[in-house]
Amino acid sequence: MGKIKVLPPEVVERIAAGEVIERPASVVKELVENALDAGATRIEVTIKGAGLDLIAVRDNGEGMTPEDARMALIRHATSKIRKAEDLMVVESLGFRGEALASIAAVSHLKLVSAVPGAVEGVQVECAGGSEPEVLPCAAVPGTLVEVRRLFFNTPARFKFLKSEQTELKHIVEVLTRLAVLRPEVSFRATSDGRDLFTTSGSGSRRTVLELVFGRGEDVDWIALEAENGHFRLSGWLAPPEFARATRSQQLFIVNGRWVKSSFLALAVEAGYGPYLVNGRHPVFCLEVNTAPGLVDVNVHPAKLEVRLSHEQELRALIQDAVRRALRPRSMPFETPARMPLPASGDNSARTGSLIKEESAAYQEKVLFSRTVSQAPVKRDHSAPTLAERIVEPQPGNPPDSGVALWPGFFSAEYLGQALGTYLVTAGPDGIYLVDQHAAHERVLFEKLADNLDREGIPVQPLLVPQTITVTQLEHAAWALRREYWHRIGLQLEEFGDNTLLLRAVPQVLPVTQAQNFVRDLLEKAQEGEEGAVWEKERKHFLALLACHAAVRAGQVLSHQEAARLIAELGRCRHPFNCPHGRPTVICLSRRELEKRFFRLLG
Repeated sequence: MGKIKVLPPEVVERIAAGEVIERPASVVKELVENALDAGATRIEVTIKGAGLDLIAVRDNGEGMTPEDARMALIRHATSKIRKAEDLMVVESLGFRGEALASIAAVSHLKLVSAVPGAVEGVQVECAGGSEPEVLPCAAVPGTLVEVRRLFFNTPARFKFLKSEQTELKHIVEVLTRLAVLRPEVSFRATSDGRDLFTTSGSGSRRTVLELVFGRGEDVDWIALEAENGHFRLSGWLAPPEFARATRSQQLFIVNGRWVKSSFLALAVEAGYGPYLVNGRHPVFCLEVNTAPGLVDVNVHPAKLEVRLSHEQELRALIQDAVRRALRPRSMPFETPARMPLPASGDNSARTGSLIKEESAAYQEKVLFSRTVSQAPVKRDHSAPTLAERIVEPQPGNPPDSGVALWPGFFSAEYLGQALGTYLVTAGPDGIYLVDQHAAHERVLFEKLADNLDREGIPVQPLLVPQTITVTQLEHAAWALRREYWHRIGLQLEEFGDNTLLLRAVPQVLPVTQAQNFVRDLLEKAQEGEEGAVWEKERKHFLALLACHAAVRAGQVLSHQEAARLIAELGRCRHPFNCPHGRPTVICLSRRELEKRFFRLLG
C-alpha cells in the first residue's frame, strides 16, 4: 500500500482551502516544503525567467514509489493526514494534498522520483491538468520536480503577475525564510545561471541569519531562550541599533513552521521598549515551540498564519525574555518612549510612512555613524552646511493654503530654542512652538519638489564612492526603482553580485547620512507596490529624503538659523504639517494662557 491517499470528503471540507498557486513564489514554497517534509538534507532550486519559464526543485529526500507518484497529482491526496482529528496536531509543513495537482493544472509538470534501494525510478508528466503519463526511468534516490510554462493556459492569472524582478524578489523571500527555518538543510538557489545564495546545512541558524539579514555588517546577535508551562522560546535578536524602517527582517517560527504574526511582532517590540526609536522595527528570528494541540495551523489558505492558545501567557513570556536578553548590554544612549503618530489628513501617515523623530544621541552614536563601506566617509566640498540648508526665504507670493489656521504665526517674533528641539515664537494670538525637525522636513520637501519639477535636484558626487552590501530582496527592489532613484539624485550602480556602488547623492543630504537614506529606501521599496507610477512614488522618495536631510532634535540652532527656518516655513504651501503628517507648529493661545494663570474667571 502506498503512503499517499485521497482524503475523505468530511476532511476536505474542514481544511481552510484556497488556491495555493498565486505566483511563481507559491510554487517554490510548496515544492520546497514538500522536499523538507520528505526528510531532505540537500535542496537545489533552479529558476529561469523569474519562475515562469522554469522552476526546478531537486532533493535527496525519501522519494516516491510509482503508485505514490501517480497519486500525488490527484487533488486532496496526501500522506500527511488521514482523518479530521489529524488537523489539530499537524506537524508537517504541508498537508492539504492539493499543491502538486494545482501546479500541474496550470503548467507543464514533470516529476522524477526514486526511493532508496529501488532498481529504477518513476517519471510522471502532466500538462495543464491532463491525464498524467507514468513511465519507469533511471533516477537517483530523492525527487526532482520541474515546472515549465507556468500559467500557460490561464492568461488572466498571467496578466496580473508583476515584473520579473518583483516575482524573483518574492521567490528569494520564500527561499531565504525556509533556509533560516531549516539551517540543518543545505540550500542552493540559482536564477538564470546566477547564484542567489547557498547555505552549508551546518545547523547553525545564526550563520544563515547572517547570510540572509546581515548585509555584510558585523551584527552582534543576542541569543534568547525562555520557557513557561506551555511554550519554549529560542532565537536571535539584533541589537537595537540595527532596527529597520520596516518589519521585513523579522522571522517567526512556530513548531517548525514559518508564519506571519502581528501579535508576536508587537510582543517582541514591546520587549525592546525604550531601546527602539519611533518608526523603527527590530531585526530578529524567534522560534516558538509548544504542544501541537495548542496551535491551529488550519486558519489560512496558504498556512502563513496560526492561532495559538494561551496567547496572553505567550505575550508576557516574549516581552520578559526580550527585556532580559537586552538588559546585560551596555546601551550608549537613551531614547524616548514609543508614541503613536497623531491623526492627520495626510494619507502618508496612514499608509506606512512612519518615519519619526529619533533622539539626537541615538542618531549621532548609532544611525548615522555606522557605515558598511570599508573606506572612511569623507565629506565632499559641495556637501551643504546647516546654514546652507536653511536658506533665506525668497520673495514670492504668500502661502496659498493653511494660513487661516493661525494667521498670527507668520508675523510672530522669534524668542529662542527650548529643549534643543522646539523654536519658541510669540505673536498676537499667543505662543507658538515649532518642532524644528518637522518644520525643516516641510521646507525641504517643498523645495525638493519644486526643484524636481523645474531643473532637477542638485547632485553632489562622492569623493570616495561607497559600497553597500545588499540582500537579493534589496537588489531586486533597487532594480525595480533605479530609474526613479536616479531622478531624485541618487546614483547607484551594480558592483558585483551582492553589492551596490553609491557614486552621488542629492546635494541637500549630508554625506554621513547617505547610506542610511539608501537603507531606508531599500527597505521601504520591498513593501511598496510594484509598478507604482512616478507621481505616487515621488512623494514617498522626497519625504524620506527630506527626513534624512532635516536638522535633528537636540541640534542647537543659532538665532539666525532658527529665524531663517521659521521664515522659510512661513513661505510653504502647507506649513502646519510635515510630509508624514506630524504637526510642525502648536499654539498656546492667549486665552488658554490666561485661563491657566487664572486671569479669566468663569
